[in-house]
Amino acid sequence: MALLEIDDIHVFYDKIEALKGVSMSVEEGRIVTLVGGNGAGKSTTLRAVSGLLHPRQGAIRYAGETLGQYGAHEIAAMGLVQVPEGRRIFGRLTVNENLEMGAFTQKNRQQIAEDRERMLTLFPRLRERLRQVAGTLSGGEQQMVATARAMMARPRALLMDEPSMGLSPMMVEQVFETIRTINAQGVTVLLVEQNALLALSIADTGYVMESGRIVLSGSGPELLDDERVRRAYLG
Repeated sequence: MALLEIDDIHVFYDKIEALKGVSMSVEEGRIVTLVGGNGAGKSTTLRAVSGLLHPRQGAIRYAGETLGQYGAHEIAAMGLVQVPEGRRIFGRLTVNENLEMGAFTQKNRQQIAEDRERMLTLFPRLRERLRQVAGTLSGGEQQMVATARAMMARPRALLMDEPSMGLSPMMVEQVFETIRTINAQGVTVLLVEQNALLALSIADTGYVMESGRIVLSGSGPELLDDERVRRAYLG
């Protein structure tokens, strides 16, 4: 059953149409990935889902609820939480303060403490840096903070925008292993990623976007074997 449905959305930046009738379905408990080149509309799609942009046409439904009437903070409180492109952590705050900011929708202090411990178990390196100013961390460590901060909101679905951007190959592997772990814990993942090979290798379902449109879809293995995908994105 679809947890998230994107139905024929059209999104504009002023007069420029960035998304031209995009439709996608994200089943609960799955990893769904959206791949494509720069400027294809991938990040715009996530921004529309998270309430940062509003489609002029079409609908986005999450857990049966149409999202058009909700603001971004309300959508996050509903359990649909984004890890933004470029990480966007609070660079002047400590790691611990960033995690606390992620729990803004939570009220139970014991639950917040338990969630923080769970994140420090998932990201042991952050335990060593709890009091460190987050802006002084390496790129890979900042990605850990961004992901852990989002997880502190107890998401039902996690939107991840280019989590491997700018990271070393070793750190990229760790990022994708973390995505698998998060999904195994019951969190649905919608992943936007330029590294099509890695993204499709962990995806249950994949969509290929070009110029604001979905041009191909299928299972991760099907798209990895598709000659058009291999020629355009896998080399």
